[in-house]
Amino acid sequence: MRIVTIRDVAKEAQVSISTVSRVLNDRPDVDALTRARVLKVVEKLQYVRNANAANLKQQHTDFSAVVLRGRRNLFLTDLAERILDIGRRRGRRFLIEIIDEKDDEFETARTLYRERKLSGCIFLGSNLQQHVHDFETLDLPCVFATVQAEFLAGRQFSSVAVNNFDTGKAAVDRLIGLGHRRIALLGFYGPVTNSTGQRLYGAQESLRRHGIPYDESLFEECDFTLPSAYAGMTAVLSRRRDFSALFAISDIVAFGAMKALIDHGLSVPRDVSVIGMDGTEQAAYTVPSLSTYAQPADDIATESVRLLEAAMRGQKGKHVLLPAPFIQGGSIKKHVE
Repeated sequence: MRIVTIRDVAKEAQVSISTVSRVLNDRPDVDALTRARVLKVVEKLQYVRNANAANLKQQHTDFSAVVLRGRRNLFLTDLAERILDIGRRRGRRFLIEIIDEKDDEFETARTLYRERKLSGCIFLGSNLQQHVHDFETLDLPCVFATVQAEFLAGRQFSSVAVNNFDTGKAAVDRLIGLGHRRIALLGFYGPVTNSTGQRLYGAQESLRRHGIPYDESLFEECDFTLPSAYAGMTAVLSRRRDFSALFAISDIVAFGAMKALIDHGLSVPRDVSVIGMDGTEQAAYTVPSLSTYAQPADDIATESVRLLEAAMRGQKGKHVLLPAPFIQGGSIKKHVE
């Protein structure tokens, strides 16, 4: 006979897994009708809790975790440091776990939860699309920083990010406003809910609204590393030399691309204007300095800790979008055909 799981109860009761978990843990933040419906299904299916798992969930420590996905991402590593600093000033202790982009952040969080009995977790650079249902099984206050996570069902989830779609659109709008029509794009799409994908979809929307056809030959995929960005820009240059501007999905991608442009005999911004996104400290020190849309790191860090603390007090999760201010550098200029 198949063992009845918490997922079966959630499906039968037509609620999220996290709601079932809160009912079973006798949490006060579930309305009476929902509670009664869940308990009726529990009785009907003869669901039996795993006592060891239940006890583990109730033995939280005062440690929270920061799980950073992308060890070479300059913006995220800086953001993690800010979160740790804010946590120290607020008397909150954070563990930090840095994983590669291809690693599984859900399994990392679940292992930390099991071994360290966390009271909460902040995820940086998470790829939520792959683990939506997995995350909803975590009865743990979670904040997703730099990721828009409004689609998550659990009330214990919050997020804080810039509007990546609007910012990608604004970046290309700015280039078009300077007279550029042939604009290269460098990055990777990933799932539609992924922050990098949102930036590129926003860039495409800008092209569409200005009547500029999207040209596949001016796009190349790369990840958040200098060698990958360099290789991506080189690949575009092997196909086309007639573009006058580049939108890179992050500052580090822009840095690698600028190096490739220069190595291939082109000047920034005389031959190619370059605009990035993130607002890293390093953007001010390239030659020329990089024009970029900044993710407000201090605001994201402060809001992440505040949202986590609110969730730990039992408050319903919130999803916060922050503006991404433009920082003018020397890497873009007007273009005349």
